[in-house]
Amino acid sequence: MTVLEYSDIRNPQLPWGYWLHQDGGHPLLVDDEGRRWSSVREAFWVARLGMRSESLAFMDSELERLTAVLAAMDRRRVPIAEAAHDIFAGERRFEQFYRLWLHGVGLTAGHGSFGGGLSDEGGAALIMLAATRPSRVRYVGVGLEAISTMTPRDASDPETSAWLDRVDAAAARLQFRFVRHELWRKPSIALVGDGLGGEVPIRRTIWTQTFSDHGSRDGFLVWLAERLDRWETWGLMAYERGAPQLTQHLLATFAASGGVGRQPGGGRSRLL
Repeated sequence: MTVLEYSDIRNPQLPWGYWLHQDGGHPLLVDDEGRRWSSVREAFWVARLGMRSESLAFMDSELERLTAVLAAMDRRRVPIAEAAHDIFAGERRFEQFYRLWLHGVGLTAGHGSFGGGLSDEGGAALIMLAATRPSRVRYVGVGLEAISTMTPRDASDPETSAWLDRVDAAAARLQFRFVRHELWRKPSIALVGDGLGGEVPIRRTIWTQTFSDHGSRDGFLVWLAERLDRWETWGLMAYERGAPQLTQHLLATFAASGGVGRQPGGGRSRLL
């Protein structure tokens, strides 16, 4: 069976998604298969890259990283100061995986496991991503500064709460999820699980952790949210093996990752 190239069915000189159209319905955009999307970025993220709808809270931050990587691989379309390897801050294995993934999804072309430059579709995707960057980074050059701007690293960041609200919405359908909570008048995080129990499944709180202040709590929740793909595994760990086992595991993982962002005043976020 002949495999059609992107350029066989699309115009590679136009931004990815130029074929999406409006028909007055909601969500706004409709693709060739009749699926509806709120934006061309969402169509690219879910329909093209195969991401789950629960990951929409991280879409813009990860697409900003993708924009930077694609731009670094092909500087003709979008200016960027960094080289591709700079974007990964020396994490060579992550860079290797990312390049393998790009080649696997067809955004790079050429021979070998990592491919060479951008494919026709990769170039079209870069044009679209650069043209639709979020307002928060629209006037920041593509690269490391924009990537760090998109993800709240500081618990005092005024947009952290709004970002966590988006995480809450994205995680609402997960069986296990971490939520902000107040326990004994102290800010805390609770891990809740849906559909747990015997003949009458119920929602249960299976793990809690209190914090010294709201900044520390939100900073740790940002760290958790950046690992949303692990929530199901962590939830099962707490449910099947007990809350202390999850606490021990999270503390070890937290320490190995270098912790979370700084809280107001320059101190490190900390658990009680």
